[in-house]
Amino acid sequence: MARIIIGFIICFLLGNCAKKKENIIIKNKPYIIAYEDIKSSNYLKKKNIPLPPKGFYSESQLLIDKKGHFYYYQKEHFRAGCGTKEESDTLPHFINLKPNDIIIIPEESLTNFLSQNILNKVINRRILIVASQNDTIKNTSFFNFINKNQLIAYQIRRTTQEEDTVLKYKLEDKYYSPQDIKWDQNRITLPFIKPKLK
Repeated sequence: MARIIIGFIICFLLGNCAKKKENIIIKNKPYIIAYEDIKSSNYLKKKNIPLPPKGFYSESQLLIDKKGHFYYYQKEHFRAGCGTKEESDTLPHFINLKPNDIIIIPEESLTNFLSQNILNKVINRRILIVASQNDTIKNTSFFNFINKNQLIAYQIRRTTQEEDTVLKYKLEDKYYSPQDIKWDQNRITLPFIKPKLK
């Protein structure tokens, strides 16, 4: 009888270890932006909830490059009123981002950095936009921050043309002049820029 009880306890302990390992694998699975967008869109449609307007920027942006490295930039706080965005406004606006605006964040400092730069704000300004150059995010360190902290909201999207361009200039340490860039106006809404005189 003692052998049966000991055998049962060993099986129980080994079974729990296998479950814990399985949970770790599920938590650290890659995040696929296009798949998650479709999934949330389908969920909202089933519940007859209108799709929210696609936003691009907030006060705090976390960028993830193709190699999984983290960058951060902040824009001046702005308050967009509910329903003020036009339905046809689906392109990101030019925000005059500069290479010096982007800060490189070492992965081991990510949680502390985001805590100091977002969680110290008033509750309604604790919003984080996560933008990735890849559709699949394999480095999910930021999810630990998101799951453990009190953000009012977050959004995960692909990087904009402006973010990609400015990040490239920052990493290559080249002079950046937005007027010299051939912007794809199918991907960005530009302010009026005077043509250069020849």
